[in-house]
Amino acid sequence: MGASLLAIAIAQTPPISNRTPPPQSPYNRAFFPKGTPLVADKRYSCIGLYNPKSPENVGSVMRAAGCYGVASVFYTGKRYERAADFVTDTKRVHYDIPLIGIDDLKKILPLNCVPVAVELVEGARPLPEYTHPDRALYIFGPEDGSLDKEIRDWCEDVVYIPTTGCMNLAATVNVVLYDRMAKGLNTRSGPKFR
Repeated sequence: MGASLLAIAIAQTPPISNRTPPPQSPYNRAFFPKGTPLVADKRYSCIGLYNPKSPENVGSVMRAAGCYGVASVFYTGKRYERAADFVTDTKRVHYDIPLIGIDDLKKILPLNCVPVAVELVEGARPLPEYTHPDRALYIFGPEDGSLDKEIRDWCEDVVYIPTTGCMNLAATVNVVLYDRMAKGLNTRSGPKFR
C-alpha cells in the first residue's frame, strides 16, 4: 500500500520547472492567524540608555517600555550595574522585555532601524512635529549629563521635547513613547506598516 501511495504522489507532483514559487515570507503563513503581518512589515521601537545613573531610573524606563510595547532596552556604562536591583519596575517588565548591558550602542542597531537621539541641543527637531521611523532605536542620555556629540552625529535624527524645564530620564522616555503611540500609523511608511 505504501508503494502505491508513493507512486500516486509522484504522478500528481508537477516537475520543479512547472511549480509556482511560494510567496516570499519570513515564516510559514499557514501556522499564523489570518491577517498576521509579515515580520518585515512590523513597526517596533527599542530604547538605548547612554550611561544611566540609577536603578530607580532604569526601573521606571522598563515600566514605560512595558506600557508602550518596546521590543528591547539596551544600556551602556557601569554606574547602573554597580547599583541595586530594580525598585521602580513594579510591573517586573524586565522579565518580559530584554534589558541588555553593552559597551557601544552602535553595535546593537537592528537592521533597517533608525537611531534617534533625544537631546535638547541646537538643531534638534521638536517632538510634536516629528514623524517617527517605522523602526526606531531611541537613545537617551544620562540623568546628570548629555549625549556625546559622537552619538548624536551617528543618529539619523535628533529630537527634543519642548518644555520650560528639564525632565528626568523616565519622564522623557514616557513622553517620546507616548508621542509615537499617539501618532499611530503616522510613521514614515504610513498604513503599509502595522
